[in-house]
Amino acid sequence: MSEPLRIAVVSVHTSPLESPGGADAGGMNVVVLEQSLALARAGHRVDLFTRRADPAAPAIVEVAPGVRLHHLDGGPAAPLAKSLMEQAIDPFREDLRAHLSTGELPDVIHSHHWFSGVAALPIARELGIPHLQSFHSVAAPQDATGLEAGEPAESSGRIPGERLVARESDLVIAVSQAEARTIQERYDVDASRIRIVRPGVDVERFSPAGDPQTRRLHPTLLFAARLQPLKAPDLALEILARLAPVDDARLVLSGGVSEDFQDYRAELEDLAAQLHVADRVELAGSQDREGLAALMREAGILLLTSWSETFGLVALEAQASGTPVIAWTCAGGVQEAIGPGGIVLPSRDPDVWAEAVASLLADPERYAEACASARAFALTRTWDASAEQLAGIYAGLAPWSLLGSARRVLLVHAHPDDESLATGALIADLASRGVRVELVTATRGEEGEIVPGAIPPGSTEPLEAVRAAEIDAAARALGISRRHMLGEPPALAPGASPRRYRDSGMTWVREGLAGPSPTAGPDSFSRSDLAQESADLAALIGELAPDAVIGYDDAGTYGHPDHVRAHHVTAAACAAAGVPMIEASSEPRDTAPPGFVWREQPGFLAAVRAALEAYRTQLTVVGTGEDRVLVRHVGGQDQEVEMRTGLRLRATPAEG
Repeated sequence: MSEPLRIAVVSVHTSPLESPGGADAGGMNVVVLEQSLALARAGHRVDLFTRRADPAAPAIVEVAPGVRLHHLDGGPAAPLAKSLMEQAIDPFREDLRAHLSTGELPDVIHSHHWFSGVAALPIARELGIPHLQSFHSVAAPQDATGLEAGEPAESSGRIPGERLVARESDLVIAVSQAEARTIQERYDVDASRIRIVRPGVDVERFSPAGDPQTRRLHPTLLFAARLQPLKAPDLALEILARLAPVDDARLVLSGGVSEDFQDYRAELEDLAAQLHVADRVELAGSQDREGLAALMREAGILLLTSWSETFGLVALEAQASGTPVIAWTCAGGVQEAIGPGGIVLPSRDPDVWAEAVASLLADPERYAEACASARAFALTRTWDASAEQLAGIYAGLAPWSLLGSARRVLLVHAHPDDESLATGALIADLASRGVRVELVTATRGEEGEIVPGAIPPGSTEPLEAVRAAEIDAAARALGISRRHMLGEPPALAPGASPRRYRDSGMTWVREGLAGPSPTAGPDSFSRSDLAQESADLAALIGELAPDAVIGYDDAGTYGHPDHVRAHHVTAAACAAAGVPMIEASSEPRDTAPPGFVWREQPGFLAAVRAALEAYRTQLTVVGTGEDRVLVRHVGGQDQEVEMRTGLRLRATPAEG
């Protein structure tokens, strides 16, 4: 196992301990709790945070070894309908901030549903902690006319809130490919920022019992969800009405009524009476996990009639119980939750559904095969596997987590202006949060061209002095505490005399790939002794004792020889000093290799622009967009400096 993680899980509007199917509890509650328990079994520590809905609820509940539930204040200590939950976001955020600010910081914060994300994301950013967002249901667009697009927004803040947390969280965790596509399309989220972690099932709790043929001959149709229009229990009643009473079929509606649909149970009772099936319908109410498992084992078929589901966890639980599932084709992610034994219908016509039910129950061999296939499919999905995948995603956020708790960070760059072009937004972000940022630059850019007119005619000031003044001005603009030159104390190996590493210059080997200038001499950075350069950097690392060192990735920004050499020097020095190396992506997000985790940093555009404007001899700032600065290099090429950074933790820094 990798290093144990400290994980904060936020579920504002419903406690993970609430029984699904009651009020606003559902599959999300199961996913949150079961993944947390599985993460704890793997050695991680999980703290769950939810809103206090009962004044008598204890501050902390020890759920299981490694899992604690915290009740935080957020509005009145009483149940709130989802339509009223927005009033709880601000007070919950303040309580969460106070809690996290006084203890050991978590490695990640994972919010479930948009209420939680809007509450927790600002705190994650303040504290430098990576933030992940799960939705579990995505609001239908404002102009949607049917429930097939999802549940209508219960309050005006939902769609803007979902858009905010979808775009600004470090990653979005979707429960299905269908949900991932919905988030991408509705909120314009890049696919690289979405990970899919499908739920699992407890195959011991949800397991078959008895002869399946008994369930076939005396069939109970089961509906298991909250009683609200989106879940369509009315369709289940219509299906039952199409089955002749002599078929001996009955229907169990298992689920509670949401706070926003208090009259809906009475509407269902009236509909059952109108359809003349009231004597064959049982409204079983909300069930705990054991009660639901018992209903699943007794059922002949699960009817998943929802208009929209991001996954359909009850389908997986039914299949684990050896119970076939019939569902609607267009209900979001349900097709990803149903194995070969299930039936997925393209119609919502109750006659079509009734025919599917009757034909399955009428064929003993087909029914037995459906039951066996359902169980076999469910055995391939476990909560431990789901949690292992989730922990791997959390571990991928390690560089951001590391920087969130860092007090001192060292950045390594090859030339003056590289720190502003490659990591300017990151530097300004770190400095704004009180991190002491130090910079070491390998060369003075002696071989670089000069922007015409940048140095007055007749000036006798050496170019390296001009560029030293430029990098000082840029460092001030970004908030860098102190800068160093490689080869000068303290960036000098013990006992060595001060030395200079010269700019290697650059020539294009082919389009997009650079090599050293033909005039680069043996004292150029790319051709000097690697062990000597690494020893100089290791000496600085030993002097500063940074929490992390940030350098180039192995591509070194279009393959510039000094950048590539800086990567190898940093990797070797970090390995020798035993300090984590974090790589900054050389490529934009859409072309970057796997493993980088990106963060938007739009609030630092002014600082980055000021830093770039300091480099008047090397480039010209020609424009500013909403989230980028456009610069023109002395050679005439334009570059968009974006306010986002991709990082990955180098696991084996000595290699390369």
